[in-house]
Amino acid sequence: MKQSCHYASRLASDSLDRPLNLWERLRLKLHLSMCRNCQNCDNNLNLMRQINELMRTNDYGHVRLSEQQQVQLHKALDNKKA
Repeated sequence: MKQSCHYASRLASDSLDRPLNLWERLRLKLHLSMCRNCQNCDNNLNLMRQINELMRTNDYGHVRLSEQQQVQLHKALDNKKA
């Protein structure tokens, strides 16, 4: 993993726990615009956040996964089985 990818994945993870400052948001957005792997990482982190929120609230009617997120989740689970 490149240093810039490592930093971007750290920022993406940190953004789930705290608001990023302006410089951090800009660096992350710029990196995500150029790096498909980090885009996938960011999407996966957001998917896990949504699933966690769903499980935490036990309110299955308010949190919905998009069709794309459902496909991503199924693929990830299938890959784990293989």
